[in-house]
Amino acid sequence: MIRGTVVGQVWATRKARGLEGHKLLVVAARDAEGRSTGRLVVAVDVLDAGAGEDVTVAFGSGARNVLRPGPENRDLLCDAAVAAIVEGAG
Repeated sequence: MIRGTVVGQVWATRKARGLEGHKLLVVAARDAEGRSTGRLVVAVDVLDAGAGEDVTVAFGSGARNVLRPGPENRDLLCDAAVAAIVEGAG
């Protein structure tokens, strides 16, 4: 899991099954001191995060659990998802 700031959105005319209706956000990762690491991640957004908001991003099975909790989510093609919007960051 990483913490970062939403810096943009990816537009797609077609998405993999299970991702329809969700935004794809570009998140700039930050280290523990809040400095940019230079890493950018594209993450599925189910929380309606906006540009400039601080978020946490889950990866792998954690990302699939954000989209559909439970053991029957292995069919989802998702490796990164916004898991939380961090309030009062900065």
